[in-house]
Amino acid sequence: MGTGQHSPWRMETGQCQQWGAGSQHGMGIPSISIMLHELIKLLHHAKCRDVTIIRIGTSGGLVWQQVTGVPSSGLASVSLCPGIEAGSVVITDTAVDSSFQPRFEQVVLGEVVVRSTELDKDLAEELLACSREIADFPTLIGHTMCTYDFYEGQGRLDGALCSFSSEKKLEYLRRAYDAGVRNIEMESTAFAALCGLCGLKAAVVCVALLDRLEGDQIRASHEVLWEYQQRPQRLIAAFIRQRLGLGPAGRSQH
Repeated sequence: MGTGQHSPWRMETGQCQQWGAGSQHGMGIPSISIMLHELIKLLHHAKCRDVTIIRIGTSGGLVWQQVTGVPSSGLASVSLCPGIEAGSVVITDTAVDSSFQPRFEQVVLGEVVVRSTELDKDLAEELLACSREIADFPTLIGHTMCTYDFYEGQGRLDGALCSFSSEKKLEYLRRAYDAGVRNIEMESTAFAALCGLCGLKAAVVCVALLDRLEGDQIRASHEVLWEYQQRPQRLIAAFIRQRLGLGPAGRSQH
């Protein structure tokens, strides 16, 4: 879910049939919320059971440089915390809001309703295990921060309006990193909340197009970005093959 054209597939296993389908959504919480409501209604009327929904897409990543040293000597060393680099794939364990809290606030009939954004931990670990058969890009599990805005809401300095300094931006992103955030996008809290309320197993898998601590604009070439965006799809393809009992090359293991 999240990218690609509508592409159903079916596999018969004994007397059971397994179906899959993909659907697109636009940018931000309103778009994915509308799509999810319509999709979940269709799943209900189709009497689907044991449904797994996975959102794939793009995001901005976070890597933080931590400075340590001996104050009396005046010497300091710089070490790179275990973060992510551009092109890394992040599997979300928990979607958090702009205050780094695992919640989604929905206004219903004029009242603010707070909903949990926990995702299926076993599904995340299963996806991480599938990533080990794809050696040409790193994959990790971490928190994903979901914002309502692409510019100020994500601490960008390059919008039409900016009400904070570069130092304030970096301080905020450092706090996000320290809270466990490894990437930033605009859909995950609504996705996690709605899937959880409807009892659906769900996961979010996004590629990081850049390190937000290095800048706000994407500098990679079109060719590099195209390859980056294939990475979540490749991971989900490996996951589907594993679920269907097929080998890495798509051949049956039996």
